Amino acid sequence: MAMKQTGKLRRQAGFSLLELLMVVLLLTIVVAALFSQIERAQVRYRVEDQKLDLTQQEREFIDQFTRDTHQAGFPNVAVLGNQYDLTRKYTAAGVWYLSDTELRMEGDVDGDGVVKSVVYSYFDGAGWAGPGPNPCPCLRRSVNPKQDNVAPAAQPQGTAFTQVENLVAINGQPIFTAYNASGNTVSISPAVTDPNTLKTIKSVRITLTTQGLGKDTDAQKSIQVTMTGTARLVNN
Repeated sequence: MAMKQTGKLRRQAGFSLLELLMVVLLLTIVVAALFSQIERAQVRYRVEDQKLDLTQQEREFIDQFTRDTHQAGFPNVAVLGNQYDLTRKYTAAGVWYLSDTELRMEGDVDGDGVVKSVVYSYFDGAGWAGPGPNPCPCLRRSVNPKQDNVAPAAQPQGTAFTQVENLVAINGQPIFTAYNASGNTVSISPAVTDPNTLKTIKSVRITLTTQGLGKDTDAQKSIQVTMTGTARLVNN
């Protein structure tokens, strides 16, 4: 009878130490793989969130550029019956300065009947005085009501501006590119101020590449977004 009880106890014995170690090892592998996937998902979320922010600021800036460019040169001298020259605040000179990194124009860009002097200019961030961390290189937009009896080149630039931040140069890609009516590129390097040359420019493309503050650790590269937009110079 005692021998039968001993055999029963042996048959009811638990897992061996080796078996427990194998189970722990398998669980460790599964949990490690699970956490690895969770970490990758979090990395992708942070990367895509930064890309969304970069895309949003570029899209808003390019939309503003397109609206401004469409209104450049309106109202012009011909619309007003040639009674005013381009120094008067009632008339708009349109695009009167254009380079790879800067565009200056005049026009009723807000549709409020007031001609504005609008400047798009590249700022490399040198001499940044704060506050906070330096967000540049940037492309800035300033706008100022046109002053009467002042030539376009002498118009004061607005002190308030909006900007697209953290610009990066990709293989020497210019910010602005000009095209004539046939779609051929018009050289704007060095800057063009000659009225006859500017009249041949019928559209301007803007290209922006911005870089996020973080890094895509999954792809082992910087977070960058590139957007382009092309606007016709309707009144040029």
